Amino acid sequence: MHILQTQRLRLIALNMNQLRAYLNTPEKLETELGVAVSREILTDTVRGAIALKLARMERVDARSHSWLTYWLILVESASFGAGLVGYKGIPDHNGAVEIGYGIDPDYQNQGYTTEAVQALIRWAFHQPNCLAVTAHAVRNPASGRVLEKVGMQVFRREGEDNFWRITKKEWRELS
Repeated sequence: MHILQTQRLRLIALNMNQLRAYLNTPEKLETELGVAVSREILTDTVRGAIALKLARMERVDARSHSWLTYWLILVESASFGAGLVGYKGIPDHNGAVEIGYGIDPDYQNQGYTTEAVQALIRWAFHQPNCLAVTAHAVRNPASGRVLEKVGMQVFRREGEDNFWRITKKEWRELS
């Protein structure tokens, strides 16, 4: 199991059983991890994404699971799993991977999402096959601020959608 520690957060790469528990019986995940987890983020969209992630994880070697799972955003001071952050797959043939995230409304606008996304970008760029991290966001000011704070820039717009990216080289220059 991969765990990343930041100043205020612990990010836990959920294994398949933990993802299933979050999806179907969150209280089991809470018992296993010893912390409460947000129910607010388990929207129909997130439930569908978890099901898709589980299906993909079943088809690949376990060494790739950290790219495919959700990482629980554990706010240390509250002992609360407030959100999820993760990649939408393994880096493609160009070395690019897309990131996505969500956090409980009670934990928004406190910098937790930015801190979690920064940590996952750092982790990705320490993997040899990742050269760029991208994000796709509908023009959402809060999401855009997160992506700007981590050094991403819009590289394409389509209607209300913005496509963001940071390369390993750009990230190194910012670090």
